[in-house]
Amino acid sequence: MPELPEVETTVRDLRRSLPGKTIIGVSFTDWPNMLQTHPPDVLGQLLAGEQVLEVNRRAKYVLIMLSNDKHLVFHRKMTGNLFVRQSEAEADKYTHFVMPFNDNTELRFADLRKFGRIYLFLARDELDQYLSKLGPEPLLDEFTEEVFTSQLKGRKGALKPLLLNQNLLVGLGNIYVNEALWVSQLHPQRQADTLTAEERHELYLAIRQVLTTAVENRGTTLSDYLDGEGQKGRNQELLKVHERENQPCYRCDTPIVKINVGQRGTYFCPVCQPVPEGVIMNYPVSRNRKNNHPNP
Repeated sequence: MPELPEVETTVRDLRRSLPGKTIIGVSFTDWPNMLQTHPPDVLGQLLAGEQVLEVNRRAKYVLIMLSNDKHLVFHRKMTGNLFVRQSEAEADKYTHFVMPFNDNTELRFADLRKFGRIYLFLARDELDQYLSKLGPEPLLDEFTEEVFTSQLKGRKGALKPLLLNQNLLVGLGNIYVNEALWVSQLHPQRQADTLTAEERHELYLAIRQVLTTAVENRGTTLSDYLDGEGQKGRNQELLKVHERENQPCYRCDTPIVKINVGQRGTYFCPVCQPVPEGVIMNYPVSRNRKNNHPNP
């Protein structure tokens, strides 16, 4: 699923091309389940003639601000991608929604698995109410260490599923939680209420680091993600643990282990990320401190 860096990359691409365009309507939709607020004909009527003012992001949602206080919102789910194309350009594979503009371009929503969702809110307060339960944005300046600490206060349970909770902190998905826990050297099943102040500090820095690096590298493409220009991201080349099962850890050469935590594939180093007391793991741990990796 596209996570914060992938959605942010797409938003930045769309922001360069969409503002100022006027919508003609909806010219194609073959999967009505994508449309969460209005049927295709009504959606097209409500969009026709509206101008794109801004393109923003909240959590994993793409927010397109329109004239007359309307807001068109996309959630890409697992395999959704958004592209701006010339109207005569060949259709992108798995395109299920097309919104043309008056300058012979169109916004296309392609989605292999058809889990993506589209919403139209007719007033800002409707959008704000819909998004009201989401947690803070981890890359904004106001997301301080004090804010992060307050979000963790009183929370119990394993770190991995807790950090995936969008009510606690938005934008983190499986890839970047795995990466942040490796950077901060915390086991994914470590209980949140056992963290020391220093461990919370390291986790806070790790979250911001892995997300910032991924945005700078235009996201992570492991399967279907493409940016707003239809190109793959580059961050997959920098992953330290995610999808590196049995490959040597970049810090200590111990083979990376994969387990399931909260029904999510979870990768970690069993030496750098010590197993918490009381958690029984059934895997061999071999340790080799000869580290010749060029990407530590």
